[in-house]
Amino acid sequence: MFRKIIPIIMIFILSFHISPSNALANIEYNLNGETLEFEDMPNDRSTEALLNAINNGLLRGYNGKLLPNDNLTRAEMATIINRSFRSSIKADLGEFVDVSPKDWYYEEMEKAVQMRTFKGDNNRLNPDAPITREEAFVVISRAFKMDTTDIEPSGHLDLDEVSDWAKKEIYGLIESDYIIGSDRMINPKGYITRAEFAQIMDNMVKHYIRRPGIYDSVEKGNIMINIPGVILRDTTVDGDLYIGEGVGDGDIILDNVVVNGRIVVRGGGENTIIIAGDSSIPRVIVSRYDGPVKLKIRDNGYVDKLEVYGGKDRVVLEGNIDTLDIQDDIPIVVESGEINNINSIISNPNITVNDFIDRVK
Repeated sequence: MFRKIIPIIMIFILSFHISPSNALANIEYNLNGETLEFEDMPNDRSTEALLNAINNGLLRGYNGKLLPNDNLTRAEMATIINRSFRSSIKADLGEFVDVSPKDWYYEEMEKAVQMRTFKGDNNRLNPDAPITREEAFVVISRAFKMDTTDIEPSGHLDLDEVSDWAKKEIYGLIESDYIIGSDRMINPKGYITRAEFAQIMDNMVKHYIRRPGIYDSVEKGNIMINIPGVILRDTTVDGDLYIGEGVGDGDIILDNVVVNGRIVVRGGGENTIIIAGDSSIPRVIVSRYDGPVKLKIRDNGYVDKLEVYGGKDRVVLEGNIDTLDIQDDIPIVVESGEINNINSIISNPNITVNDFIDRVK
């Protein structure tokens, strides 16, 4: 299994004890020209993550309060994930009986269902319910396309409490060092506070690129690009690179870039995601559910493994790829280049080769 080359992340956090004596009262924060003021901003180990969540547009609070100790609801988590990826495409919620267009979260749940992060149960999304840790771990795994496994890891005492539907995702997060727990306990049935989830998101994404332009350096850790027109040039991503849904049908260029982790593509259209120069990419995961994606590899750029998941439209490929791994029944068009190996769980994958047919093996 591919292991993360990023700092270990502790997803299970005990609790944050916040009282008036350790709160940063009436501190103002400026977000995109709008002044936000929170009277209950804590002054403890959660402060930095909460500040980053505010500055990155993930948290906005309620009536001047962040409510860091409140349990996170399912609708609130959906909203935070949507904001992280800048999701905008909406699914039809007609099958779900517990959401109404009058609800503040209706559009956010439309986006979450479209993004496949929330699937619901028995025609219910349960948006107002507090989200359990195991539910939160599964949503994180779906959103960031984390590896899953059937093999139960060692070293934890309460994995027998994990629901069957959550085991693969939680085992995968443990195996990738995303879940460590406390005193060898994961506490899967417990709830997550807003401050705790802010910490999770701060560890999942260290740097958001939210403005178009050329970037020749990025922070260490996982990076999120959620706007089109971004060029990464002559730099190293020391972690995963996420191309969020906010990229839409726009273009992203990686020019002479090394990615030590994975590239996860949830946005980008046929205007292409370009991997150029001497870019070295060990693994690309394409998982866009609302339109076609084109991956163009040129110059000396090379992708070791490309995995294709989901979607209702085609994935267009151009350039040199060692292994193409097809995980869903989706049309794949190979315009040019060389693919050395093709693996597919689909018995008759829908592959069209437009050029260099003798070089697709």
